[in-house]
Amino acid sequence: MKRGYQDNYSQRMEGAVFDRERRERKAETIRAVLQDFLKNDLSSMPLLDVGSAAGFIDNYLADHFAKVVGLDIDQEAVNFAQKSFQKKNLAFKVADGMEIPFPDNEFNIVLCTHIYEHVPDAQVLMKEISRVLKPGGICYFAAGNRLSLMEP
Repeated sequence: MKRGYQDNYSQRMEGAVFDRERRERKAETIRAVLQDFLKNDLSSMPLLDVGSAAGFIDNYLADHFAKVVGLDIDQEAVNFAQKSFQKKNLAFKVADGMEIPFPDNEFNIVLCTHIYEHVPDAQVLMKEISRVLKPGGICYFAAGNRLSLMEP
C-alpha cells in the first residue's frame, strides 16, 4: 500500500512529533475527556492508539489504563518509543491502522488522533477500529480543523 504522507513522518515533523510537553498536555486532555465520558475506572481498560508517533501520549496514558498499545507505521518513531518508554503495561508496534494486527473485540478504547484524514480509505480504517473495539467500546477521534491552531 502506498502510504505517501505518512512515510518518514517523524523526520519531516520532528518538532511536533517529539514535543514531549505538548504531547503530555494532549494526553491529559484525552484522559480527562475519557474519564468524564465513561464515568468508569479507566485502570481496568485496555487502550489502542492508532498513530502513536513517538509514544509520549501512550506513556502518559499507561499510568491510567490496564494496557496501552501504540501502533504506528513510522519505524523511527516506534523505535524511539520502545527505547524511551518501558512499562509493563505499555507496548509499541510497527503496524498500519488499515490492517490492525489484533483480534476482534480486544480494546475498550481506541485513539485515532490526526490520523484518519491521512489514510487512503477512511472507511477501511473505521471498520478496523470497529472490529477491534469491544462491544460498547469507544473511539476517541481528533482531527485538524480551522480552530486547531488555537488548541492547546
